[in-house]
This record gives sequence, structure tokens and C-alpha cells, in this order.
Amino acid sequence: MKFNFLFFFLSGITLAQINPEKEPFPPEDFVVYLSKTDTIQNVLYEIGRYEPKGYTFTTGHNGAWIKVPLNDEQKNNKNFFYTHAPIYLKITKGNTGKYYFLDDYYDIDMYSFSELKSENLIFITARYSMYIIDNKHNTLSSKIIPGDGQYEGEDAISPLYSALTLFDEENFLLGNVQGFGVFCIDITHPAKPKELKQYSINFSNKGQYYAFFHRKKKNKFDIMIAQSDVETDKGTIRRLYKKLKTVRYVMKSIPVKTNSSGEPQIEISKHNLHFISKEKHYQLDLEKGILLLSEE
Repeated sequence: MKFNFLFFFLSGITLAQINPEKEPFPPEDFVVYLSKTDTIQNVLYEIGRYEPKGYTFTTGHNGAWIKVPLNDEQKNNKNFFYTHAPIYLKITKGNTGKYYFLDDYYDIDMYSFSELKSENLIFITARYSMYIIDNKHNTLSSKIIPGDGQYEGEDAISPLYSALTLFDEENFLLGNVQGFGVFCIDITHPAKPKELKQYSINFSNKGQYYAFFHRKKKNKFDIMIAQSDVETDKGTIRRLYKKLKTVRYVMKSIPVKTNSSGEPQIEISKHNLHFISKEKHYQLDLEKGILLLSEE
């Protein structure tokens, strides 16, 4: 049997959580742009920026952000607006407020609280990134950029994303990234989300299935497939689909032969993904979403 190796992937990246900062700046310098109130738990969530009077922010010679005094032109401009400023989440419970730096200086107008329904989780979405608030354990994940670092040799993938979908009792978060396709993030531990490798038969998302292998223990994996609903193209932005059409398991807790790095040994030929389990060869058709035993 002859195989073509179409794509190479890096290991999934596990992210740490963001810890709160104690009074990082005077409260009057925090400008709120959007908020959300949990009336049951009496919690206020606010997203805003640190906008100190008389100062602005720019990047220094080493690329790091620095606070600098306004120049004369900026001081005399009555309509001066902070193009860049550090973005924070403030969580207030009762009379106590905590600030969390979201590691971002851009596009405050693109931030929002997602409408995804969850009992314990709140999702903050930005232009290219997202964050997860876990109310049960009082944690905030660090910045998540779907598709980031998935391809060997690429620094990052930073296109728009959409179609956020929770799967398997909120253990996984999936969605669609323009120019990358479907992503899948393990949010079993919301403070430390881990994006799973994406396996695909095509660089372009044309409605084919994408496969994800989630390690259970040792060399046992759950195998998921998902596809975008290509009928929900947003029109002005190509392949930014609004919904996922299918998300399901094809096999659960199955032993899969791994390579020297401990990753599933995957080979791709045309529209089939091949792997070995208990000396049996399987092929997963990513056009039809069908799993079959391969002919030797």
C-alpha cells in the first residue's frame, strides 16, 4: 500500500492560566468597554483598557510595549484616542475586584462575551483569540489562538474564527478558523486548555471532515471527526462558516500504534487517514466520515 504524507503537525500545546494582579493601576484609569453581570452569583465582569491620563503606549526597540508621555500634538488633540492600550478583564465579587491582563493591546472593539451556554464556563472572544473563565474553580485561561503553531515551520496562524461549539458535556470546544479549518480544544481543565492536532486531507476547508485523536491513557485514544456547514458561509469573508455540521466520535478508547514521539502513527492517502490498532489497519474516509478496516 502506497501512502502520501500530506501534512506534518506539531504536538498539542497546553496553556497555563492567567493570574490576577493586585491593583495594577489606579481604578480611575480603567476604562470599561463592555460588561456582563451574573445576577445569581452577584459577579460583575468588565473588559476594558488601562488608559492613563497624559500617557500612551508604543513598542520599544526590543518590541516590548512601553508607556510614554503624550507629545504636544497628542496633548492638544481634544479627540485623542488610545489606538493601543493594555486590555484587562476585571472580575468583581461583592466589593472585591481583581484585574487580569489579557496579553493584548489591539482591537478592544472586537471583544465580546460569547453566547455559548454553559453552567460554569464563560467564553471571551476577540478578533483572533479567546479566553475561558471557569466560575467553579475561579480561574481564567491564558490567551488561546485557535490553530496557532499547528503547522511545522509556521510562527502562528491568526485568521478569524467562528462556529464555536461545545462537545461531549463541555469537555471539548470546537470551531472554524478561516484558512485553517476546524479546530478542537480539550477544555477538560478549563484553566489549562490544550488544542488537539488537526488531521486533514486538504489545506482548504471545503466541507470535508477533520480528525482529532484525544489521548485517554498510554496509547489509547478517542477519535473525533468534525466538519463545517459550508452552507453558512458569511459571504464577504470566504470560508468563515458560522456553524459546524457534524461533530461525533468514530471510536473510543482504542489502542493506536504510535511513533517514537508517542504520537499516533498517521498516514494519509488521497482522502483516507490510515492508522493501526491491535495489528489491524484502519482507514478513515475524511470525505464521507466513514471508518473501515483496510485491506492488507
